[in-house]
Amino acid sequence: MTRHRVFIYGSCVSRDTFEHLDPGQFELVQYVARQSALSAYTRPVSMVAPPILASPFQQRMVSGDYASNIQSLIPEYGEHTDLALIDLTDERLGVYVLPDGSVITRTHELIDSDVESLLPPGTQHLAFGSDRHLEYWTQGITAVGSLFRQHMPRAAIILLDIPWAAYSESGGPAVPSFGVSASEANPVFELYSDIAAQALNAKVIRLNEHEVSSSPNHPWGEAPFHYSSEVYMKASRLITGDSGQTTIREQNADDTSKRASGPDQLRRTGPRTADSSNRDSVKPNLFIIGAEQSGCEWLSENIARHPEVYLPGAAGRRYFDDPIRFNSDKGDEAYRQSFMSGADHEWRIDCTPTYFWQSTGSPFSPKRTDAASSISKYTGDEAQVFVVLREPVTRAIAAYWHYFSMAHFDLPQSLFGLPREAGIIGQGFYKKHHDHWSTVFNESRIHIFLYDDLVTNPEGSIRRALEILSLEPPTNNWFEPIAAPDDATPPWVQRFQDRQSYSEQELAALFQLYRPDVKAVEQATGRKLDNWRVRSRVMRMNLGRANIGRQDV
Repeated sequence: MTRHRVFIYGSCVSRDTFEHLDPGQFELVQYVARQSALSAYTRPVSMVAPPILASPFQQRMVSGDYASNIQSLIPEYGEHTDLALIDLTDERLGVYVLPDGSVITRTHELIDSDVESLLPPGTQHLAFGSDRHLEYWTQGITAVGSLFRQHMPRAAIILLDIPWAAYSESGGPAVPSFGVSASEANPVFELYSDIAAQALNAKVIRLNEHEVSSSPNHPWGEAPFHYSSEVYMKASRLITGDSGQTTIREQNADDTSKRASGPDQLRRTGPRTADSSNRDSVKPNLFIIGAEQSGCEWLSENIARHPEVYLPGAAGRRYFDDPIRFNSDKGDEAYRQSFMSGADHEWRIDCTPTYFWQSTGSPFSPKRTDAASSISKYTGDEAQVFVVLREPVTRAIAAYWHYFSMAHFDLPQSLFGLPREAGIIGQGFYKKHHDHWSTVFNESRIHIFLYDDLVTNPEGSIRRALEILSLEPPTNNWFEPIAAPDDATPPWVQRFQDRQSYSEQELAALFQLYRPDVKAVEQATGRKLDNWRVRSRVMRMNLGRANIGRQDV
């Protein structure tokens, strides 16, 4: 009898589950661990060498992470894999983004070997669950999913979504991992698992929290994801079909060219509208949108310092323009639950700049979901909308360097040759975006804020926002101190900015392209914006600069 060949991309969760499968039916052909999806879709690490570790297995995994070898291993084993078994546990410590844009997965091996102290200056840590990590990790897992679809079209893809254990099988509370408990980790992992399920087109093996327990006798020590044998047995039975689920054998027999589309709770008979399900829980009622690199986050964080304003974490953002989350029950539930802690607050913020970005498809923008209409259906007439805008040429340049710092492209790179999915140019068509939102929302509920004002008069900008919300500052000294927004360009990027990768002609073309948008903002605000409309000022601001920051606005 031919055995099913298994490719594992994950942690000991997948590896230990595999050990509970029938060895007469399953064989392991490759095991890739300690490698985030973020590391897996970026360039290999060349600025630093991997640490020298005593364990050959740990050495192989960490070295593979530095080499981003999942990119080559999936094609190599594509024809030799029947089942890809995946879990996300190794994402838990986040990643390090090095100055050249390469990525290292943060693991306990790095921590124990003190390699973190040797990382080059300018290295950034993206914490698991943070907005930036979620944003870039989504792109990473999507790229990994494309690799699986391209090179393993006949393999079944199974994602293990097993929650961390709150209790040990001994009856006591489970030991936290790096200070993080099951109650803190599980809501974050649920969000990531939903995104991964869609990106990988995977069948999800999901257990409930009451079904799992950790084991103090686990070979690798006690942790909330080092489970008792019963947990692994349950997961293995769900894989093989002993509990009535679709088996790997049945999937391959029915159609080896197709995979399960995901868990039952993620399947729908048709697209869901925002108001089609029960909305009896607390909702957001203040949306802060605009263009990336314009100060939306700064405005939301400062407003949220008021005791009557609530700002949720990552699960409370990027919902209405993310089809994966918006069209899943789990994504909807996570979004609604993220605002429950703000039930006693008068205002609850969803800060997602890209909601403003409207497009039916163009050379500068992909087709975008209609976030404005979805939000209107979801909130009715209750929501207020703050739109934060910045001089569009300068904003595009700030976005250009931001995406370069995250290794989305290499230099030299033309402004007009950038992927349209990033919206570096497309987000600047303010007139089109504002016109669309104005057809959906009453003009009285749309309030425009300018980056210029946030920088030159931060206190006045916050006071204006509170006045719109009919809120008073809680104390006379509440505004002290408030730091004005800044692009916070990593210092290592500055030496690349001096090389001037884009031309004066490109900037001039952008200036002309955005002239109708500048005029529209002037009309909407009733202000003459010389820093926006005078070509010499815009060109001087964006040519031959070592830094694009607040001093130039």
